[in-house]
Amino acid sequence: MATVHNSAPKGSIAKLVIVTGDPERCKLFAEMYLENRKLLSQVRGIYCYTGTYKGVEITFMGHGMGQGSMGIYSYELMAPMFYDADFVIRLGSCGGLNQKTRIRDIVVVEKIRTNSNYGELLHIPHRKGETVQVDPQLVELAHKCAKDLNISLQSTTNWSQDNFYIPLSHMELGEHTGCDTVEMESYALEVNSRYLKKKALTILTVVNETRTDTGWSSLKWQEREQTLGDMFLLGLEVLVQYSKLNPN
Repeated sequence: MATVHNSAPKGSIAKLVIVTGDPERCKLFAEMYLENRKLLSQVRGIYCYTGTYKGVEITFMGHGMGQGSMGIYSYELMAPMFYDADFVIRLGSCGGLNQKTRIRDIVVVEKIRTNSNYGELLHIPHRKGETVQVDPQLVELAHKCAKDLNISLQSTTNWSQDNFYIPLSHMELGEHTGCDTVEMESYALEVNSRYLKKKALTILTVVNETRTDTGWSSLKWQEREQTLGDMFLLGLEVLVQYSKLNPN
């Protein structure tokens, strides 16, 4: 059924979904990669398209910024009472927290740490700072697809925080949390997938970093749009291969 956040009719959302924070990025890559696409919703400026890629039905949708916004959109996508999607992949951007990652690197989130209490409210027990393990089979599938596409991919431990502005540099945050990357949505997506017994994965592109030798470095927003193509190809291929391994 349609919700106050998504006007797509029930049954129009694919079982396999790609979500991205920036709705314009969602629109750009949906128009670039999806065949026979149909715009299903643009409530609050959040685009939602369903089309096909290599013959597989896939939905693209924006999710906004932060755990709360991701929590709403991903819950509605996966909940049986709403759209009942089986597998949601977040494709987004992140900051690099140590020497392991560089700008434009593509990473798959293997482990998540957080300062959010989002999971507690859904009775998913988790202590702040404790490591959440992402489904290892999905992480392995991402690496296999990356190898097949000749895309460099590394696994990271990701800090999924509630606050964008904090009194720590990226390097200080990395030392404090023991994480490689930082963003604000993967934890809510993972919690919802566990609560609703669905599948979720986060693949990110590093777009900013702090270096002791050169200081702060960041891609401009125009450069980000031009840099994320490989990540979207990887996300699409993961869904295609997942559909082959899990036919309806």
